[in-house]
Amino acid sequence: MSDLKLPTDIRIKPLPDSVPPPMELISMADPNEQQVLDYLPHCLVLVASHQESIVGVLALSPEGKEKAEIKVLAVAPGYRRKGIGRLLLQEAGIRAKRLGFTELQVCTGNSSIRPFQLYQQAGFDLTDIRWNYFTMHYPDPIIEEGIVCRHQLVLIKTL
Repeated sequence: MSDLKLPTDIRIKPLPDSVPPPMELISMADPNEQQVLDYLPHCLVLVASHQESIVGVLALSPEGKEKAEIKVLAVAPGYRRKGIGRLLLQEAGIRAKRLGFTELQVCTGNSSIRPFQLYQQAGFDLTDIRWNYFTMHYPDPIIEEGIVCRHQLVLIKTL
């Protein structure tokens, strides 16, 4: 599951309206700043905090009456593979279900190998591939682990 142990004092909570979103962290998951600025105001933003620092972020958006979508999931490099992403996903699922949604969707790139693995381990199933999505919607190429990100993978979990 994890390479390192989850710190015991990680707290998951909504980002208060008075606190600006952690854009540096968000940009690690979605480098298209204009797109982020367009969708973020419509999202419930959850943050993972450790010793007063934000170390993880998840943005949850309604996508109709039955489906909510995770627009962003990012964890600071020093805190990855400790279970923080999994905690954020669990909290997003709880909140989405409480709000009446029956499905939770997340999209990732073909080059995002570890996130793809995490989503499947969390119960998401691959339901669609949007061919050439990133080459058509992002101005600069995205390269992860030496792989060019071209296609968007759509995963859904029933709540």
